[in-house]
Amino acid sequence: QRQQSMSEFLGGKDGWIDNPAAVEETMNDLPFPVFQDVWQPLKGTGKGKCVLLYDFIKRASGGKFPARKQTVGDCVAQGAAYAVDAVKSVDIIINKEFEEWVAETATEDIYAGSRVQIGGGRLRGDGSIGAWAARYVNEYGALPRGKYGNVDLTTYSGSKARSWGRTGAGVPKSLIPKAKQHPILTVSKVTTYEEVRDLISNGYAVTIASNQGFSSRRDSEGFAAPKGNWAHQMCILGVDDKHKRPGVLVQNSWGKWNAGPKRHNQPDGSFWVDADEIEKRILKKGDSWAFSGYEGFKPRKLNTRII
Repeated sequence: QRQQSMSEFLGGKDGWIDNPAAVEETMNDLPFPVFQDVWQPLKGTGKGKCVLLYDFIKRASGGKFPARKQTVGDCVAQGAAYAVDAVKSVDIIINKEFEEWVAETATEDIYAGSRVQIGGGRLRGDGSIGAWAARYVNEYGALPRGKYGNVDLTTYSGSKARSWGRTGAGVPKSLIPKAKQHPILTVSKVTTYEEVRDLISNGYAVTIASNQGFSSRRDSEGFAAPKGNWAHQMCILGVDDKHKRPGVLVQNSWGKWNAGPKRHNQPDGSFWVDADEIEKRILKKGDSWAFSGYEGFKPRKLNTRII
């Protein structure tokens, strides 16, 4: 079976836009633009560990893992929403009275906000930039799905995301104060597997964006081989550095699009990627971001449950 490209999957509409200049511009406004500069407290803490952030999401939500299936080129928001879900779920599990799970994170406001509130409405067609989505959830926040006055975000609407993202206003003004109640407090760019390993092991999620595609068939150990080209953003929701093949668990937003063996009861639509492949093919592209629910990235001992 021929490998499906991102453009074919979404009817010719790409979702991630490769724009290093826009990434650099965004980084100039961040307090911790590069994770490597603040890595020292976490460095090495993930070595030899297996931590599954998707398990935290399942536990926090009562077993309702978000099965996202995008219909337009809003993958940047889809990946960011998974990262927000993961960070907040870890906070809920570790700090039981800190907050409670309401619903999975909405994507429409992240998509529109990344393009308009952060990007200034410069883009035409579909798509956005990973750095812009990271900056949006940091500066403006991210809403759980639900009804907000006359705005209904209860269920995913690709057409609503597209409509908001192509207007001068972007996210409706009535939603901005509500979104700001749910910010991601720190975002930083990551470029190596070791950084990702240590971040995930401390409960911080990572979005990844590149032109690298992967096989729709997982191998006997749950890994997918690099194959094809996708202008696409996804999210890393697990790391297994104790396995004979160290790697990360990548969650896609295409629903149940792939098949093959699984490990650790991983969610549908996900696949493992070898450590060297994730670094050289995706992280080095320069638009992958760590999300933290705290100011900075503090070491944390997670009481993980490996299924």
